[in-house]
Amino acid sequence: MPRITIGDLDDPRLSVFRSLKRTNLTRDGHLFVVEGAKLLDRLRESSYPLVAAVVSERWEPRIAVPDDVPLYVAPHGLIDELVGFNFHQGVLACGRRMPAPTLETIVGESGSSTVVVCPNLTNPENLGAIVRIADVFGVDAVIVGPTCPDPLSRRVVRVSMGTVLRQPVLTTALLGDYVQFLRDQKFELVATVLDPSAEPLSSIRRGDRLALFLGNENVGLAPEWVARCDRRVTIPMRSGAESLNVAVAAGVLLYHFTSPAATGTRHGR
Repeated sequence: MPRITIGDLDDPRLSVFRSLKRTNLTRDGHLFVVEGAKLLDRLRESSYPLVAAVVSERWEPRIAVPDDVPLYVAPHGLIDELVGFNFHQGVLACGRRMPAPTLETIVGESGSSTVVVCPNLTNPENLGAIVRIADVFGVDAVIVGPTCPDPLSRRVVRVSMGTVLRQPVLTTALLGDYVQFLRDQKFELVATVLDPSAEPLSSIRRGDRLALFLGNENVGLAPEWVARCDRRVTIPMRSGAESLNVAVAAGVLLYHFTSPAATGTRHGR
């Protein structure tokens, strides 16, 4: 591997790693950044090409990258300045974005399938957690609207523990078209709502093909998306309880919808 010692914060080869708190500024670029040795490994194992890595001097003996990938080695304090915060991981890596698979390829024309649809999330940590949960329960794809966080932003990748590098997450400005495609492919569209008149989760059984809609963290699922769905489901809670975080709710919902209670068989990829 090409080992390159870095002593200058203004080195142009480090530009992609600068000011990582501004997580969505690179969403339309060709590259993305992950942090930590474990996520470097996940990136190496994924279909995304590894472009470069930056390590602090004390982490260098524990890091290996392919021979054709530049490894930049810098004093730890310099990395803190580079990323814009007190950085404990000691390892950064850059990957190249790749075209996402098509929804048609993922779900096919028949057979059991589960997708999660998030029209308007705002919190990267919630998206990362939902992707990780979706992977656990064998969800085939997570579909997000154009205003949702960048699935390959460092915070989403970090919270998902790199799951987003293998779990299909499709971002689309044509969410309505995607939803119509799911309907045409015989998916049952299920809206999650905070409404005691909706079907309680424990009573619902599902068909072979399910699209589960999750709402915004603050205002829930917009009426236009609820209206497009075939059913409404709610998680019953005690009177006066605060609503569940959307990622926690996703875990509860997907546990039910992939269990024998809802399917009659164990569902998963």
